[in-house]
Amino acid sequence: MRYKDKHQLAAEWQTLLERTPKPLRQAVETLVESHGERFAEHFYRVMLEDPHASLFLSNDQVEQRLNPSMQRWLKAMFTVEHADFEALVEQQEKVGQVHARIDIPVNLVLNGARQLKQAFYQQISATFESPLSPGNASVYVSEHIDMAMEIMSHAYSVASDRNARTEEAYKLFSLTQSIGDERERQRSALLNWENALMFAVAAQHDIATLPKLANSDFGLWYLHKACHAFEGAPEIATISRHIQQVDREWLEVLLHEDSSQRLEALGEIRDATRTVLMLLDDVLERASGLDAGRDSLTRLLNRKFLPVVLSREIDIARHSEHCFALLMVDIDHFKSINDTHGHDAGDSVLQQVASIFDRSTRGGDYVFRMGGEEFLIVLVDTDHEGSRLFAERLRQSVAKEPLLAGADTLLNVTISVGVTLHDGHPDYHHSLQRADQALYQAKRGGRDRVVVQ
Repeated sequence: MRYKDKHQLAAEWQTLLERTPKPLRQAVETLVESHGERFAEHFYRVMLEDPHASLFLSNDQVEQRLNPSMQRWLKAMFTVEHADFEALVEQQEKVGQVHARIDIPVNLVLNGARQLKQAFYQQISATFESPLSPGNASVYVSEHIDMAMEIMSHAYSVASDRNARTEEAYKLFSLTQSIGDERERQRSALLNWENALMFAVAAQHDIATLPKLANSDFGLWYLHKACHAFEGAPEIATISRHIQQVDREWLEVLLHEDSSQRLEALGEIRDATRTVLMLLDDVLERASGLDAGRDSLTRLLNRKFLPVVLSREIDIARHSEHCFALLMVDIDHFKSINDTHGHDAGDSVLQQVASIFDRSTRGGDYVFRMGGEEFLIVLVDTDHEGSRLFAERLRQSVAKEPLLAGADTLLNVTISVGVTLHDGHPDYHHSLQRADQALYQAKRGGRDRVVVQ
């Protein structure tokens, strides 16, 4: 069944408003102006008491951003005269879409709305006197909030269905369109880690300086890509168990002085890596490639799966100590390259810059072409200083490599980079906006530089 369109919803909302006497609407508007802050505080106090809500909300977020936002929403909802009911409908749709994007359960929002109405009823009963009817005022408030919840819930449902379809498509795509290449790349990464460990032990180096398997290039790829792509596959649980056992048990044994225990641990680690390789072959053998999420020119990811990737990284950060950074990158003065040397030269420069980005990142990182000469790198398992240093190395790598723009034309190209570290905000649009702002500052500051927001 097709849901009501925006015009129908606007007309229905206008009817709700107009059947309520204007003096009563004015009284409710005055009530919101006087007690809006208290209503917002009550709403979020109830929300924060719910253990599930603590995954999405924090006291700082509520105090600095959400409480004022709720007060503005209440004023917009209960103003006496609405000049544009379609704009009011669009506002509720946007709220529902944000709730879907950060995966706030609908029941939490509906519970908050119910508590908000209760706060209104109590205040109306305490302050409204004849000729104003507390009962009619309560009905007016209830119908208004219910209308908003209906529109939000529908927008949430549509967005959630779309997100679910995109996520399923991403699971097919996420590794690469070439399963054979990915298998060899990850086999090599795992064996490189094992060989580095064996050499360190043989040379009596300090193995504590080596990354654990989970933090190796293979481990980052496995956590950030394979676990998501093959979620539910029995091999994934077994591989995870072997990685944990290597890191938590056998690497610890290698620190002991008992040579027989160390030899046994090396054998166990070798057996574990062989088992992981075998299981990985099995799960990759069943994988199917999908090309719809890849930019045709650079072969990087396009924007199609960006929401899925960022939502997953936020979820990983929420449940672990892993953090990620966003690097928004722009090729400086790219328009002049097209204008001076032609679009074929511009395409060649894009491909070569994309190749530098691809070989500079690790297996668990993501590189997107956002459009035109703008790129986004999702740098996983990093911190403020690590992301800044990576961005600076990337800038230098592009600047020092002459790029072929034609048969006999070499160009020196620079990039501007805006960096932001995920700050715990549940909506990935927040981090994208911060990265955009940092990039804008880098370009405005003279280009060929890194700015960290």
